[in-house]
Amino acid sequence: MEFSGDSLDAILFKLYGALEANGQLHVGSRGKTRELISVILHIKRPRARVSISENRGKFFSALGELLWYLSGSNTLKFIEPYVRAYKDDAVGGILEGAYGPRLLNMRSGINQFDSIYQLLKEKSGSRRAVIQLFNAEDIATVHKEIPCTTTMQFHLRNGALHMSVTMRSNDAYLGLPHDVFCFTMIQEMMARRLGVEIGNYYQYVGSMHVYEKHLPSMKKYV
Repeated sequence: MEFSGDSLDAILFKLYGALEANGQLHVGSRGKTRELISVILHIKRPRARVSISENRGKFFSALGELLWYLSGSNTLKFIEPYVRAYKDDAVGGILEGAYGPRLLNMRSGINQFDSIYQLLKEKSGSRRAVIQLFNAEDIATVHKEIPCTTTMQFHLRNGALHMSVTMRSNDAYLGLPHDVFCFTMIQEMMARRLGVEIGNYYQYVGSMHVYEKHLPSMKKYV
């Protein structure tokens, strides 16, 4: 199932309607959800990344999460003032699935953001410009929380940088607005660094879902 639009709001409006009409009941580790399997999102204007609605335009918390990623931190102390729900997943004040260390210090040394920049600077048409966030270790050992995002891929074509993000799981109500904000900001930062225009944004999701407790709020948004 594919949803395409110019902005985050255009995507949310279509997606939320489809979840309400066609979402199938699924009971996951965190409770009952309405779920759509294998969903593609396509945002044509990635800078339209903040919802204009009162209950979805969470600019403060989304910006806080982006800064958490870019700091390379995995501490609850950093992110809790912006997103309080993270305290439920922390172990000893640490978020095991935090994106920052994986993005900037993968396996104790690899800065994936810099690696992508160097690759595209030297080979602009490369199909290897992939950032990995999900590791085999995440399912081989027990963790309280693991990344929902598996990869980010950058495509530099005809002077524009497009981005494809793949996610194993996505909370359409709480997580999606933050994800679109953070990932399109990373897309724009890379485009600026390379001196090119920002292109389209794509997000591929294995399990797109909304928790039943959020259905009334989702309907209110629509």
